[in-house]
Amino acid sequence: MSLVIKGGTAFLGGRFVKNDILIDGVITGIGPDLKGDETINANGLLVLPGLIDPHVHLREPGGTQKEDFRTGGRAAIAGGFTTVIDMPNNAVPTTTKERLDEKIRLAKKALCDVLFHFGGTDDNFEEVRKADPASLKLYLGRTTGELMLNDPASLEKHFRSFPADRPIVLHCSSDAGDEETNLRETCETTERAVSLARTVGRRIHIAHASSKKEIAIAKGYDKCTAEVTPHHLFLSAADAKRLGAFGKVYPPLRSEQERAMLLSAAKSADCIATDHAPHTKEDKEEGAAGFPGLETSLALMLDACAQGLMEKEWAIQGMSENVARIFNIQKKGKLEKGHVGDVTIVDSKKEWKVDGSKLQTKCRWSPFDGKKLKGKVHTVIKDGKPVYADYEFL
Repeated sequence: MSLVIKGGTAFLGGRFVKNDILIDGVITGIGPDLKGDETINANGLLVLPGLIDPHVHLREPGGTQKEDFRTGGRAAIAGGFTTVIDMPNNAVPTTTKERLDEKIRLAKKALCDVLFHFGGTDDNFEEVRKADPASLKLYLGRTTGELMLNDPASLEKHFRSFPADRPIVLHCSSDAGDEETNLRETCETTERAVSLARTVGRRIHIAHASSKKEIAIAKGYDKCTAEVTPHHLFLSAADAKRLGAFGKVYPPLRSEQERAMLLSAAKSADCIATDHAPHTKEDKEEGAAGFPGLETSLALMLDACAQGLMEKEWAIQGMSENVARIFNIQKKGKLEKGHVGDVTIVDSKKEWKVDGSKLQTKCRWSPFDGKKLKGKVHTVIKDGKPVYADYEFL
């Protein structure tokens, strides 16, 4: 059964154009006055490709008290994301083919599509070969989980052995406590990794760049891409202090000066990632690091666009097409004939206040609690079928 989205302003070819979109499982038509078996009226609304988040922690298996694929998938859809890529540093880390297969099986209950980064260690090269993942994640600094590479030779071995056409995602963030040391060590680690990648000719992707300097380092090498997160763009160390235990995240929130410089440099980054990392309130009070972000990310970016802080075209490309390109995700990220019928429809004028208790994420809180935003997901179409409409799940 075909579905036509009528009267909306669609994101096509990097710009916003008034056009109808016809879907029959996949996108079959783009243009004026299209007809289908069913119609969605998108007059006054933005019609976007289904968003793609390259960096989430959905916690299953091993941490389902924080999130699972069902709740995380609902949070993704409510935030406009039809595809997410899950990180490997679970309590049960994704470092063997058997564990990857288990995750794939468990993720079938998610409303969105879930892809997976595979974790590289000092000694799991054979498991990487057997799993044959689409992307590899290497931890060069300590964070949640125990996946940090301790042998310097392991990094080069992974760089040389992993297929050259697939990206390796790097966590370069330092765990040093004070701001100056943390930022210096993070940038030094990033520089070393980029230098080695350049020597090897390796494709790499820098996760959660939290400073202007990290972006500059990444963009100095043509096979290196970088992502930024909304919380590093819009929250600072002052907010971390205000939030107390709920303000702890890796990388840490930077000074207001660093935050402002990151925001000004963000247009040089390649994509936007939520780094959705939910923890229970009890876990946060005991020192856990990480923020939920799937349901606030798009609204935060659209709100910033409305304030003139960034270009809307850059923000949407950074949450769709660019992610698909970086991570070799075929037939997604664009409103284009033959692409999967994943579409996010947004009311960019709708104002709302973040209330963690009403979010879909299992942790039920947000570092943006109480913040007024402009822009909200209205309808989400997955594989040609509406799964969320008029701000409600179907």
